[in-house]
Amino acid sequence: MPDISQTEHAVIAVLVCILVWMVWKHHHRRLLRLWKKVKIGGPRHWRAKTPHDCPACQEARQGVSLTALRVSQEVAPWSEVKNARGRKKRIETRGFTCPRATCKYFGKTDPEVHALVGYGKRGKHHDIQTLKCQACGCVFSCRRNTPLYYIKTAWDRVEIVLWLLAEGVDVSVLVRYTGHVDATLTRWLMRVGRHSQRLHDRLFVDLKLPYLQVDELHAPVAGNRRHSWLWAAIDPVSKIIPAIHLGTRRTEDAYRFIHDLSLRLAPGWIPAFTSDGLRAYFYALTAHFGSWLPGGGWRVSLDLLYGQLVKHRERRGQVNFATMRMILGKRWQLAQILLAQGLSTLIQTAFIERVNLTIRQGVAPLSRKTWSMAKSSEHLLLHVEWWRSYYHLIRAHESLRLRVPGLKRRYRQRSPAMAAGLTDHLWRVGDILSLPLLPEGGAC
Repeated sequence: MPDISQTEHAVIAVLVCILVWMVWKHHHRRLLRLWKKVKIGGPRHWRAKTPHDCPACQEARQGVSLTALRVSQEVAPWSEVKNARGRKKRIETRGFTCPRATCKYFGKTDPEVHALVGYGKRGKHHDIQTLKCQACGCVFSCRRNTPLYYIKTAWDRVEIVLWLLAEGVDVSVLVRYTGHVDATLTRWLMRVGRHSQRLHDRLFVDLKLPYLQVDELHAPVAGNRRHSWLWAAIDPVSKIIPAIHLGTRRTEDAYRFIHDLSLRLAPGWIPAFTSDGLRAYFYALTAHFGSWLPGGGWRVSLDLLYGQLVKHRERRGQVNFATMRMILGKRWQLAQILLAQGLSTLIQTAFIERVNLTIRQGVAPLSRKTWSMAKSSEHLLLHVEWWRSYYHLIRAHESLRLRVPGLKRRYRQRSPAMAAGLTDHLWRVGDILSLPLLPEGGAC
């Protein structure tokens, strides 16, 4: 057999390189697609996490959490304690309570139980009602523990400004419209944002949601070195958004997001989840939905169903193709839950993607290619909190309307909170502004 010289070796190597280059030039997309399919089809070795890996769970174990104020459960109605003489109450005091924590009627909002009566009016135009607790003598304004407390501007002007802020209008536009400075409008927004957080913590508890879609939305903040992301979850049936979280796109933020979501669910309730291909969701879900074994090990719940819709992109962010895969549970189990909710059996994230667009339209700093960028993460989060209350309670959702036969109006408008059974009517902006809530989450 003749020997091959070094020159012939070099010629063969060059020809092989040219052949490989020609094949890659004409078929590189097909080869990449084939490689991705082979890579995805292989076994996944994702190790389940435990509550010890969640920072929020560790903070809760160390006592870093909100503590509810003491509310006396057994107390005699004030109408039975006081003297029966005197004129009847004329001021409606439903929803208000004595703000003094040492009072035995603290936390009681029923007018048949608490000891509140009218005590005159205050304000520049004498339009702010003052209440008095006959049990302890505490006198307070009806605006206490509301966003309107110590605000001298007319409440209807504040209402229209907050309504426009929830409809996607920029603060700079409202500065020119109202004549108020930027700091004043920002202070109103942050007040109602904190109030909306407390209202959400009060209403959205013990939820029984069979199916949730989760996703993250890019939320730029001026001055932040790292990219900020808004994490959100939606129930496709009632359209409520039970949990949001503003942070980075790291696994720690996924833990905090799912931790907040798990606290709002009913005890022992485990919904089915679908998301994009972000691996952090798997770690967060396995760390919060499971139980400890007698030996000390952590076992992920067998009722936890989780599927992913993985979108594969090429140049310019265009989606080339997508694959569906089940990470936890069986595909037929997820299909049964989706069919029971009246949805398609496909693993999808269409509803949460549509909500991302709704958020961008309602919160001006989240609009694409905008100059109204948020100045801080706290300001952006409170803006989103106010928008979420507006979305849940005030704004009617077109897909949730009910056909009512025999009436002049063919449809009855409903909000997401009405569809979830949390309220029975559409609220107004003034209803939220005049609703007293304690900072710790109780009523008034």
